[in-house]
Amino acid sequence: MNSIERIWAALNLEEPDRIPTHTINIDGNVADQLIGKKTGRSIFEVFDDLEEKYPDSWLDEVNNVLNDIEIGVFAKSVRAGYELGFDGVGIQYIPFILESQEEMTDIFGKRHKIRNIDGNPYPDYYGGYIKNREDWEAYPKPDLKEEYKKAKKFYKGVLRKCRDIKNDICIIAQNALTSVFPPVWQGMGMTNFVIALKRDPKLIEERFRYTTDFVLTVFKAYADCGAKIFLEGGDIAYNNGPLINPKYFDQYVKPCLQEVADAIHDWGGKYILHTDGDITTLLDFIVDCRFDGLQCLEPPLVDLDLVKKKVGDKLCLSGNIDTRHVLVKGTKEEVYNAVKYAIKKLAPGGGFMVSPANFHPEISIECLKWMIEATIKYGKYPLQL
Repeated sequence: MNSIERIWAALNLEEPDRIPTHTINIDGNVADQLIGKKTGRSIFEVFDDLEEKYPDSWLDEVNNVLNDIEIGVFAKSVRAGYELGFDGVGIQYIPFILESQEEMTDIFGKRHKIRNIDGNPYPDYYGGYIKNREDWEAYPKPDLKEEYKKAKKFYKGVLRKCRDIKNDICIIAQNALTSVFPPVWQGMGMTNFVIALKRDPKLIEERFRYTTDFVLTVFKAYADCGAKIFLEGGDIAYNNGPLINPKYFDQYVKPCLQEVADAIHDWGGKYILHTDGDITTLLDFIVDCRFDGLQCLEPPLVDLDLVKKKVGDKLCLSGNIDTRHVLVKGTKEEVYNAVKYAIKKLAPGGGFMVSPANFHPEISIECLKWMIEATIKYGKYPLQL
């Protein structure tokens, strides 16, 4: 099997030749360590040059080329994943709007500080612009036809830059920073979001309609470029359980996710949910939303035996390799043991993929290599563990 066939079989809850590996993304600094930095200017040096050349309009100039910058960043991520030996790597168009060299927002009202990590920008969420209905009505809304064109340009651009390897690695179309649920509350901040849930449900409905329409628009653009596997990057839990009262998930979020799932299935695709946190009490919700896969299974918050028993025949399970210690400073033995444990608990009968539970700039390349090595060694079907 090749990488694409391997992941597809797992999402069909089958046993491929071996357990596939994938990652939701690879940060730019990690990719640079793998494949080397290209000669020339860093992204921040491009910003500096444009600011010097266009002192009064440099932000407009930067925002006009952000799509091209993202194409380069994610193409580099795909190539780094290929070099590591991953079967799949996620990519996504992100409608960021630069406000300065230190801060950016997006079309949902989220605010991010920009960290410079070895010349690569890294967005840190810290708040939202939409405090109430007045802010929402005044906030500029994009033309979704234009967003479709930008998303299509992005996906085609990544494919073009990776055309020599695109048949050897599964490119997963995702929306980790532009998903259905988090942008609604993050664009407002959790306090304002919770207040609006009780005082202005119409505002919440409009916000979810907005994010759902955006997700459907960009996912359709990816599908029209040939994408078959889609990942919803919407955290719905934290360490102690659901982010909000589950009744609100059922009222507002479930219909939106079902709408996206139905569209993806109509296109002949598969739909995976990525979420951090303890999702134990939300397993039925995830199945009801018609997802094909569930990724992260964050250790030590998730009981793998319980998840496998409850939804292992309904969802392809993916992840569980710790990104706080094991894939950052772990020994080879620790990485191997984490992979063997996940395989033992989740792989029998098929429908399982190994992946880092999450990804961040401090992850070790050596640990990633060990993770993939261990999966290849112990993940062949029929399992020998």
